Amino acid sequence: MVVHRHPSRLRRLALPTPAIDRLAAALGRHLDDRFHFLAGVMTGGHAALDAVVVGPGGTWAISIHAQTGRFRKRNGHWYRLNRATESWVPWNAESISAARLAGHRLERYLERAMLPSAVEACLVTRRGVQIDWEAGQRPGVRIEREPEDLAARIARDVSLSGGQVERIVALLDPRQPLPGLAGTARSV
Repeated sequence: MVVHRHPSRLRRLALPTPAIDRLAAALGRHLDDRFHFLAGVMTGGHAALDAVVVGPGGTWAISIHAQTGRFRKRNGHWYRLNRATESWVPWNAESISAARLAGHRLERYLERAMLPSAVEACLVTRRGVQIDWEAGQRPGVRIEREPEDLAARIARDVSLSGGQVERIVALLDPRQPLPGLAGTARSV
């Protein structure tokens, strides 16, 4: 997997954290060079996306869930288990909403650029975190605990051609040469 780093000072604040670096390394062990991992992707005016993976398997907006514990969606509301009282208390599911909205923002960004805009939003959790829901209460985001499972899911289907992958990566990483112009540049 090709990992794109952004060395500019402007992007340094939104760039890799140890969790993002670990995720990139874990996915890189399972995905080949047809896949691109971009951290801290800006999609116009909002906070940077944690990570984006683009490859033949599609475009994936990946967010990291940092909280620990058990979480459950029931009757349209989110709850977390309070270990002290062993009871479920209301929980503001900001990380789940943010992951879903990150996928939606990336879809709109690709759509405005007239590129294939199907994006799979994914929330990666720590080991030991449990997020579940009742039937009919799906959170609108794929939740993965193991990077290996996520890599297998990303590589499972083929939905983008090589040219489409190159154009999406060129949009998300402006330092990349434009696919059609890479071999035509001449020195003056």
